[in-house]
Amino acid sequence: MDSTDMELECDGSCEASKIVRDEDTDGKRKTIDVDLDSYGREDVPNPPKIRKNVKQSMVWDHFERLKGDPNDPRAKCKYCGVVYACHSKRNGTGTMKHHLENCKKYPYQKKRDQTQMTLAFKPKDKVGDNSSQLVCESFSLDGCRDALVEMIIVDELPFKFVEGKGFKKFVDKLTCGNHTRFVVPSRFTVARDVLKLYVNEKNRLRDMFVKNKYRVSLTTDCWTSGQNINYMVLTAHFIDSDWKLHKRILSFSPIENHKGDTIGKTIEKNLKDWGIERVMTLTVDNASSNDTAVAYLLKRFNKGLLFGGEFLHVRCCAHILNLIVTDAFKEHNDCIDRIRYAVRFIRSSPARFLKFKKCIELEKIACKSYVCLDVPTRWNSTYMMLEAAVKFEKAFDRLEDEDASYRHDMSPNKEDWTNARMLIRFLKVFYDVTLKISGSLYTTSNLVFHQITVVQNCIRLNAGSANALLVGMANNMKAKFEKYWGNNEKNNLLLYVAIVLDPRKKLRFVSFCLKIFFGPEVAESMGNVVEQCCRRLFHEYSTTRSGSRQGCSSTSTTSTQTVSGLDANIDFDSNENVGEDFVYDTIVEEFEDDSTTPFEQGSSEIDIYLLEANVRTEGDFDILQWWKMNSDRFEVLGHMARDILAILVSTVASESAFSTGGRVVDSSRCSLAPKTVEALICTQNWLNSDPIHLQFQHELEEASKFEEGFRVVMENEKELEDLPDFDKLSITDY
Repeated sequence: MDSTDMELECDGSCEASKIVRDEDTDGKRKTIDVDLDSYGREDVPNPPKIRKNVKQSMVWDHFERLKGDPNDPRAKCKYCGVVYACHSKRNGTGTMKHHLENCKKYPYQKKRDQTQMTLAFKPKDKVGDNSSQLVCESFSLDGCRDALVEMIIVDELPFKFVEGKGFKKFVDKLTCGNHTRFVVPSRFTVARDVLKLYVNEKNRLRDMFVKNKYRVSLTTDCWTSGQNINYMVLTAHFIDSDWKLHKRILSFSPIENHKGDTIGKTIEKNLKDWGIERVMTLTVDNASSNDTAVAYLLKRFNKGLLFGGEFLHVRCCAHILNLIVTDAFKEHNDCIDRIRYAVRFIRSSPARFLKFKKCIELEKIACKSYVCLDVPTRWNSTYMMLEAAVKFEKAFDRLEDEDASYRHDMSPNKEDWTNARMLIRFLKVFYDVTLKISGSLYTTSNLVFHQITVVQNCIRLNAGSANALLVGMANNMKAKFEKYWGNNEKNNLLLYVAIVLDPRKKLRFVSFCLKIFFGPEVAESMGNVVEQCCRRLFHEYSTTRSGSRQGCSSTSTTSTQTVSGLDANIDFDSNENVGEDFVYDTIVEEFEDDSTTPFEQGSSEIDIYLLEANVRTEGDFDILQWWKMNSDRFEVLGHMARDILAILVSTVASESAFSTGGRVVDSSRCSLAPKTVEALICTQNWLNSDPIHLQFQHELEEASKFEEGFRVVMENEKELEDLPDFDKLSITDY
């Protein structure tokens, strides 16, 4: 196009505005107006820039584009199938890159995330554990998050703890040397992780119950929180294949009311949820509603019970003992009231307490503990108050001279302190017994009959004491003792069988103690009942156990015994420190001196066990370790012992969960949902417990098949050796 084909139109300001361009199209002239800029240049849109050598992101090696809406493109991970939006303008590839860093199925994940291993000592799992282990560890974000959740659960920390500035700063300092920093999750994320860990641990524990088919013993109790929510806790107790006693909280769930049917239905629901089909006993306190709950379970859950639930109900011995001792304080006791007043006086203000401390220093009393005020409705707190107060008798006497406001008419006198010391020696027997039968980490079913014997002997001796105070308390205790433990028909026979399964005592010790307290006639009949119960159980376990070769013998050789009454003169009026151990040792010493050891051999496994000499030990005796070493010799009795020795004779194991519940559901965390409360309490118990030694049924079957095959091979080899000229046979001849 030449200059004649273009005309320039200008306005009066001589600024270029537009060009009139003539173009020849098909021989016709056409005029086109083209806008110009201020410099007379043609103002045309910039053509799209074409990028050369553009590299595609590496994520497309691991993602596949999906067909669909072009305005909303999607891409799928080749390894796990997760789909992401991949619009070039709106999304980009950053999300897909982040996914590859966390994709569990990404084949190069381990190689890329692997950091340098460091040597470190494994922390001790238990207090007092002196063993240490050197392990290789590496930094892991997932491991840090799991450890954080476990810390929240085990240490009973609130969820908002993770949002504290000090904690976040501490975590930043810990991870500053790593290639990746640990980002502390929010409290809502921690709460979700707690529930996730609870579900995982529950599934793992449920699988263990289903595969191992343990016969568990249960304890249960009810509690009302400060928010007036009724909770019921259900705890399972069992002994694993390594002869370790375990305690697992199955549920800590809200319950509508404390009625027996409601409790029974809740227990039934929990057992079905956990897949537990075999139950040995259920230990409950002495409330009438629990009798209704036991009756409901006998009707609805009888298939999984031994002998149709004949031995299901076990009454909490600690609760009964508390009722017995509480009756001893029904009568008005002036010496306890005066000592309680003295303790309340010095604890009422800081000034009085400081003045009392000066009296202690002046009397040169070397005692680090101080006096504590009791709860009048709890006898054990009264015992602890008296035990602490008598140590400061001289300091209380000096306080009368130092403080005029200390009322002389209500302060304890010399006779009160003398009576207090007698009460301490008397109550110490019951205090020691309560501690022993309330354990949950050691066997108690084989101890309870010992402790009942000790309690009855203590009451009998003090009923004939010269001290009127002790006589009155002993008589009050005796009536309550006869109500609960005097009638043998109300006692669960499995508690007597547990004594028989104690190799130190066996059946002869049961007969010995029964003769002391009930006379020869009652002892003989009751001893026969206990022996028949042992043989019924032995026959039941023999028939139900596969591969058992032992049968139950209908007759047994009875050993000759020389048993005399217990004439131990225990003086509670003396200054000696008389406790449960002294009373029990006196009974055991009399038993060992007056009993003979048989040497005859019975015709069955139970006869051999009963007629063998009793085990004599010095110091602590681990009954579970003894059965572990002898379960191969007494195979059927070993299975009986594993179920019976796991019975808990008190509900303290379940009640201890309420202490945790009171700390978890405090005034500042009252809004926690009941499901979250259950997750926190149950998971804490599971994490703090020892690992369970598993022995699955299919492993036993494989071992049995191997032994059977090995036996057949050995028999065939023996037959070949018996052939004539066996040494001359060649392989081809064979």
